[in-house]
Amino acid sequence: MIINSTDIQKIAAGSLILGGGGGGNVQEGLDTAAKALQMGQVEILPASDISNKDGVVLTISGVGSPASENAFYADDVYEKILHFMQTQLEQNIIGFIPCEMGGSSSFEPFIPAALLNLPVINSACDGRAHPFGIMGSLGLEKGENHTIQAGAGGRKEDNTYIEILTMGTIEATSDLIRNTASKAGGAIAVARNPISLTWLEEAGATGAYDLAYQLGEAYLSGSTPADSLNKISPLVDGTILCRGIVREYTLHTENALDNGHFTVSTDGSDYKMYFFNEYMALERDGTRLHTFPDLLLTVDAADGRILSTAEIENGREVIVFAAPKEKMILGKGLRYRSTYRRIEEILKIDMQKYISDIFLD
Repeated sequence: MIINSTDIQKIAAGSLILGGGGGGNVQEGLDTAAKALQMGQVEILPASDISNKDGVVLTISGVGSPASENAFYADDVYEKILHFMQTQLEQNIIGFIPCEMGGSSSFEPFIPAALLNLPVINSACDGRAHPFGIMGSLGLEKGENHTIQAGAGGRKEDNTYIEILTMGTIEATSDLIRNTASKAGGAIAVARNPISLTWLEEAGATGAYDLAYQLGEAYLSGSTPADSLNKISPLVDGTILCRGIVREYTLHTENALDNGHFTVSTDGSDYKMYFFNEYMALERDGTRLHTFPDLLLTVDAADGRILSTAEIENGREVIVFAAPKEKMILGKGLRYRSTYRRIEEILKIDMQKYISDIFLD
């Protein structure tokens, strides 16, 4: 599919849904997509349609904090990080995927695709948004796999601009990338984790752009916020959980990651939502109802705007929507217990015991 401006609007709305409270700023995603179309053609293809099977697929992503007011990287960083990667690769690049589906993250591969006249592949490291780079590493962190990551971002005028090329284990390189994002003011653009098409087909979230498109098309067809949510419900077996007022909102940012919680109060119950960039858990009156990678979504009750965790504020009326993990297209990187331990420690909640059926270890 060759992408046009109408497609972008639908993919953006659906990706914002799949962001689950994270996934980046949708206006930034729309701007990135528009600039990509000015540079050249952007085509989304299934992996089966890629003619050159012998090259490598790169993940293109933004890494950083949704709440950071200083996060910035210019469009020219994509050329730089692609150059860094090409100096280290023995095979040709044959396509790009996003690390996750989200308001801006879904569009991160578009400029590289336009620059090199290569396709965006209809897949992702994960079919929904997640907080850690290791969660979007397609299972490369297991075994003796090493990788390459290149990143750049920040502003030269305030001395936050920084570039990085790092090689090593997924965990070590991902930590360095996250630290670099923090040093750059909150975010950097990253090219990383060269893989084969075979690896992508076995470990990736095949059809992620299709789902985003379908969700966006359905959501945009609604006449009210509740109607829009009801339109997407059949696609992901979703449910409107409540409509209420936000209170007790807390947010902390550390190492370019946001974490916190808040309560949505209704006439009869309190719904407590925990987030670590994305929504991690929801409890009703102390009883766990949903745990990441279930999809949790907050929508402004007045205008239907899908809200990130950084946009929540006390006194705001929101609608809370949830969909089960079984209806998400999950990448292999979400299926290991170790990736959840740090979230549990920081948020002080249990996660693994509620989602043990997804784990490979």
